[in-house]
Amino acid sequence: MKRSTFPLQMAYRSFLLLCLIGGSVVLFAQTKKVDSGWEYFANPQGRTTEQAKEWVVEQAKIRAIAAAFGTRINSETVQVSSDFNGQTDGSFTELSVLQVKGEWIETTETEGPFAEVRDNEIWWSVRVQGKAQPIKEDKVDVVLELCSDVLGLRPVTFLEAGDRVRARFQSPVDGHVMFFYLEKDLVYALSNNNSEFAEEVKGQQVYSLFSNESEWLEVEASQQGLNRMARYAWGFQVTNEDKMDSQAILMGAFATHSFAPPAMNWQEEDQMWTLGKEEFERWVKQNSGRSDHFQMQRVFIRIKPQQRY
Repeated sequence: MKRSTFPLQMAYRSFLLLCLIGGSVVLFAQTKKVDSGWEYFANPQGRTTEQAKEWVVEQAKIRAIAAAFGTRINSETVQVSSDFNGQTDGSFTELSVLQVKGEWIETTETEGPFAEVRDNEIWWSVRVQGKAQPIKEDKVDVVLELCSDVLGLRPVTFLEAGDRVRARFQSPVDGHVMFFYLEKDLVYALSNNNSEFAEEVKGQQVYSLFSNESEWLEVEASQQGLNRMARYAWGFQVTNEDKMDSQAILMGAFATHSFAPPAMNWQEEDQMWTLGKEEFERWVKQNSGRSDHFQMQRVFIRIKPQQRY
C-alpha cells in the first residue's frame, strides 16, 4: 500500500518554522532597548570640539549599558616602583577597573550634545537611545595569587622547601571554587574534606586561603575586608629534596555553578586526598566539555631547596 508523504512534509516544514521563530525569540530576548536619559559631562581636557562631542556620546552609551546590564570590577595586584632619597620602593597596590557587562548594538536616536557654560566651564548635555545586548561571559577574570602572609599583601613567585602554601582568591562574579596542588605528577586536594561540592564564593570579595583560625584572629584579617574559607584551612607545606629548583602548580577550579570534585584516593601518610595528573586532567576536560562556565586557573610555583645554614 502506498503511503502519502504530505503529512510528513507539512510536519517537517512546521518544525523548521518553529525553529526559526524560536531562534528569533532568543535573539530578540538578548537585545534590549536602552535609554541613557539626559546625561551631563564636563568638557574633557585636551580634546577638540568634535572629539569632545564623540566622547560624551560614548560615555552616555556606557551609562545606558551599565543601567541595563550592570557592571563588574576587575582587580589585579600591580607593583609600583618609586624612588625616594636614592632608595627604590617596589610596593604592591590593588588596581581596580570598572567594566560594563554589555555592548552597544545600534543607535536609534541621539539628542545633543549641547554645550553650555557653567561657572566659566563648558558642560555638555546629551541623550542617547538605542539597542544593546549582554556580553556572554563564558570565562571570568578570577585572581589566584601565591602569597607569603595571611592578609595576601605580599605576593610571591617562589617558595622554599618547608614553606606553607598561602594564597588569595577573588572573582568578579558569584561562583564556586575548589583548589588543588600539583607536584611530581600527583594532584593534592587542598581541602580538609574532599567529599563535598565546590565551595560557594561571593563576587568581588577577596578570600584568604590556607590560613587556620588562630592565624586569622591574630592578624584581625576580617577587619581588613577579607574573608576566610574555613574549608581550605590546610597547613600544606611544599617539599623539594633535590639540590636544584623544582616546580609545582597551585590550581583553582572555578565555575558560576556548583560542581563535584574528582574521585580521589585517601593517602594515609599525608592525610590528604590525591589523584594522578592524567586522571585529574581528564576530570578538567570533562567539566570543560559539559559547561562553558567551568575554568581552571593555574599558578606556577618555583620551589627552592631548603637552605642549610
